[in-house]
Amino acid sequence: MGLEDRRDFIMASLKSGQPRALLDEASAWRAIVAAVAAAGSPGHKKREHKSWADRLIYDLGLIYAHQTGALPGYTNSETETRFERFACAVMAGSGIRLTRNLVKAAIRRLAPKENSRFARTLAELRAASIAAE
Repeated sequence: MGLEDRRDFIMASLKSGQPRALLDEASAWRAIVAAVAAAGSPGHKKREHKSWADRLIYDLGLIYAHQTGALPGYTNSETETRFERFACAVMAGSGIRLTRNLVKAAIRRLAPKENSRFARTLAELRAASIAAE
């Protein structure tokens, strides 16, 4: 099943439980498609899965934060965060056995609150969005 076939599910998981509407659903979808394309194939080795997940989680985290206003996060409890649910929905068609640990570890390495590159890129996205209005 391709990414386009899962579009409704992916977009529903992005919008799920958000107190405000998405800024722009069409641009969010384009960004998701671009992020998946940029991440490429997850490869066959475990370390390739890790670097693939890191690249994709970074881009998905930017999309999530820009569109929802909330930073990506993870939880160690049995319930998953909204971002984990969104990321897993996007990553599901990758062809690898997707585990919550792979996703949580990638989010932990992203560390959106402490990552200055992430914060800078997010600020640039928001500024470009405001300028486009």
